[in-house]
Amino acid sequence: MILLSGITVRDELKQRIKSEVASLLVPPKLVILQIGSNEESNIYINQKKKFGESVGIMVVHKVCEDDVNEDEFISIIEGFNKDSAVTGIIVQLPIPKNLNKSKILNSIRIEKDVDGLGVGQMGLFYSGDKTAIVPATARGVMSLLDYYKIGLKSKNVVVIGRSNLVGRPIEQMCQNMDATVTICHSKTLYIREYTKKADVVIVACGKPRLINSSYLGSNQGVVDVGIHRIDGKLCGDVDFDDVKDLVSAISPVPGGVGPLTVLSLFQNLLDAQKNQSVLK
Repeated sequence: MILLSGITVRDELKQRIKSEVASLLVPPKLVILQIGSNEESNIYINQKKKFGESVGIMVVHKVCEDDVNEDEFISIIEGFNKDSAVTGIIVQLPIPKNLNKSKILNSIRIEKDVDGLGVGQMGLFYSGDKTAIVPATARGVMSLLDYYKIGLKSKNVVVIGRSNLVGRPIEQMCQNMDATVTICHSKTLYIREYTKKADVVIVACGKPRLINSSYLGSNQGVVDVGIHRIDGKLCGDVDFDDVKDLVSAISPVPGGVGPLTVLSLFQNLLDAQKNQSVLK
């Protein structure tokens, strides 16, 4: 069994980012906007700030109160939209349910949307535009498969989960690699009939240890995107201990896709800077 370590991939690609940033006359600048103080969000933001510092990229973190007015928050985004020194803007999710998430995300200028979650970037992505920004987790999954030379051409791939953040962009990227892709979700009947026949199974369903050996077969590659804390320990959507001796390759949790999500955000930031230089 091959362990698909995201840490190994991250450390190698991180050096490439660091070298690229060092060669730039003006390094990119990332703005992270946060509403309230969610503990998990704070952890993720600190990881982004730490990564940015380690590669020479400035990260500005602005926190707004829980009760911030929607128009006021959008006006803050507009300020950073107009700031020529800012390369990319992200809004840390989740945000309060009383706010219109779609409206907020779409208020980020398309060229500064480095999460790729606005309709503008999504439109570019699904139309096949090579300058499109891909959501970071989906990009991380593909980097993991690429590094370990798990080719997708003419392969059967099953993606479990259909979120705009992970499942759908992964489906599209796999199709772009000439894979035959099946999406399974909470309403799919007899999921095992699909997963057992797949060459690669990518799991992003948000259910801890849902996928066990009864869903899988031998000689499969498995990428586990989920992350959960159960009884003080982290686990994924796949029951790692139950399947590790069955499949041919699997990503662990923690240490699989997670480390690549943060890195992919900064790859997106550098791509955004290149795209912006063409527009000037």
